[in-house]
Amino acid sequence: MLKKQKGDVCLNCGHPVKDLNFCPECGQANDTRRLTFISLIGESLSNFFAIDGRIFNTISGVLLKPGKVARDFKAGKRMRYMNPVRFYFLSSVLLISSIQFGSNQDIVKTSLSKEELEVIEKLSPEQREKSLLETRIKYKAKSDPSFFDRFNAFTRYINASPESTEAEVFEALEVESGFWNEFAFAQAQKASNFAQNQQDNFKDFNRKLISQLFWILFLFIPLLGVILNVIYFRSDIYYPEHLFFTLYQQGLFFISSFLVNLVSDNEIAFMVLTMAFAVHLLLAMKNFYGQKWGKTITKFLLVNLFGIAAFVVFFLLALVIVFILL
Repeated sequence: MLKKQKGDVCLNCGHPVKDLNFCPECGQANDTRRLTFISLIGESLSNFFAIDGRIFNTISGVLLKPGKVARDFKAGKRMRYMNPVRFYFLSSVLLISSIQFGSNQDIVKTSLSKEELEVIEKLSPEQREKSLLETRIKYKAKSDPSFFDRFNAFTRYINASPESTEAEVFEALEVESGFWNEFAFAQAQKASNFAQNQQDNFKDFNRKLISQLFWILFLFIPLLGVILNVIYFRSDIYYPEHLFFTLYQQGLFFISSFLVNLVSDNEIAFMVLTMAFAVHLLLAMKNFYGQKWGKTITKFLLVNLFGIAAFVVFFLLALVIVFILL
């Protein structure tokens, strides 16, 4: 390797460097040699493998030494590891890509079978009229119908009479025109369309859901941090440090799920992965928070109990938002 030719000033910013190896102002190497093709390739490869080294150090550290990477990052030992947000971002992109291009792309499945749809389609005019009458009677019997009462009434009415316009439905049910009623009617039309043409509509819904999946998963992380912060409220760990732990653990789970998706879409394989991750999470909590096994197991159960419940609510809310945005 050719020896560096040091200059008196930095070629990048002009700051005096004298015999220094790097500029204290901008960090550029103090080397005045002309750049050759070989040196350009060598520099590019060294940077590439340096980045890869961090990735592998992070993955191997999180996997083989549960809780250690987050503990080191908390303690300020950060040069060997990927930033937790970048690690989470990379892992979630890999996971979503495997879902997007995998053989089993649907997150939400159709709710009615072909036989059930055929029954709906074969309703006689008398049966449809009876359904409309029952809808009107049930709705008008409510003294103060809620938003969901109106939505359900609109949906039943549209299913029985798909050709009805908004004005006709409002008149039949004696509903006044307004923002929330019009909003409820628009969502009822979508729900009716799903029932009539589920296969195509559910494909559109899943495509939209997958396109928003990164943000759904990412925005759930702060909520997990809150749950850990509450459960470990007596510890000397700050909220952002709970997030370090959560981001690394979730990132590992996403990368593992990505690898499983590459080789198999078998539900048993995913169940085995989930159980293995649960054991890994327990070990990680023990090592990161440093409490005795009794407290760790109790808090592990609480984290999973509240975490799963919160995710169900959060995900259902996300489904509603995606449905509204269709």
